[in-house]
Amino acid sequence: MNALRLITQDPILRLLAIAAFFTGSFTASIGPMQSVMAIRWFGMSDPAFAVMYVTGSTLSLVCAIGVGILTDQTGRRRNAARLAALAGFGGAALVWTTQSHWTFLAAHMVIFPLSATLFSQIFTLSRLAASHHGPADAAAILSAIRAILALPWLIILPLWSMAFEAGVPIISIYAGGALGVGIIAAIFVFAWPKDGQTRWQDGASGLSLRAALRELTQPAVISRVLLLIGVLMGVMVYLTLTGLILTGIEGRGTADVALFTALVAGFEVPFMLALRRPLLLLGRTRLIALGAVIHASFLILFPLIAETSLLWGLPVLAAMGAAVLLTQPMQYLQDLMASRPGAGGSLVAICNLGAQIAASAIFAAGTALGSYGTVAYLAAGLVVASGLSLIWLDRRDSTLM
Repeated sequence: MNALRLITQDPILRLLAIAAFFTGSFTASIGPMQSVMAIRWFGMSDPAFAVMYVTGSTLSLVCAIGVGILTDQTGRRRNAARLAALAGFGGAALVWTTQSHWTFLAAHMVIFPLSATLFSQIFTLSRLAASHHGPADAAAILSAIRAILALPWLIILPLWSMAFEAGVPIISIYAGGALGVGIIAAIFVFAWPKDGQTRWQDGASGLSLRAALRELTQPAVISRVLLLIGVLMGVMVYLTLTGLILTGIEGRGTADVALFTALVAGFEVPFMLALRRPLLLLGRTRLIALGAVIHASFLILFPLIAETSLLWGLPVLAAMGAAVLLTQPMQYLQDLMASRPGAGGSLVAICNLGAQIAASAIFAAGTALGSYGTVAYLAAGLVVASGLSLIWLDRRDSTLM
């Protein structure tokens, strides 16, 4: 737990840990319930919700790329973080106070995509803040920050479940979301050092938009992003299949889904915190490939033993693989663009959205060819192939291996 000690002893890293926790709180409060709000609270049709979701996701990607390039160009990361946090606060507060269909659409299609850049911005700032520690400690710190971001999914969701059972209206998630992101805004408005006065060097790149985009679209960059999309896609497939497979089994239901996903999330946190030694022994690329093989093994076993009591041993295997896949690809991408931390954050956003799209394609292909089990097997094959291909691609680069 050396990373946690380093974070608690460092004022800047402490602020980033708090910001990561409340970013996770915002996402855990609003993310799982946005479809329920759209369709059941505001009466939107399934196709209308799909349009809203795709529009918001696309704009989130555009904002992430734009913010990454702009902050690299100017070095003004504090202003970008303040704007994103204030946008999230304003959007959530608008939905909560007006409870209007139109403000709901505006928040999810326009305002929240800007606030969604907080995810990549926090990791960019964490990388910069951890840079004066040794490489191994810096990597452990970033894994710990990612684990802290996952904690609210274990804490906030059960609290909301109890609140809803007590009669609290579902739309209250926006009040909770506004509170969390408001704390993040306060950090960057009142506590964060001014741009140019941080302890790390973060000069403006001076690159034009065209030059910055050219860096992001280099073949060496694109090929690695595509392979990391293939690796991360397995986690997205797991999130899609868990409810469908378990609720389709006689004697199992939504309670089993909630318990299974909670166990996976619970085991992910200690595994994330324990990655320092495996990273030192294997290197990042080999560790990603190992995580891919482990998670693919889970995907293969899941539909085979879902009806048996052996199912309850799988959360450990799933968490072991996911702990790697949810942390190391982000750090890999940031290492790939080491001189452009904002661009590295943009690649993280591209990878996350690409993984969602790839998971959707695998789901469509698998269900067309067979069953949910077919989806899992196809995903497992692609995850392993992507992880092993990454090793082959990096075979001559000792800095990435």
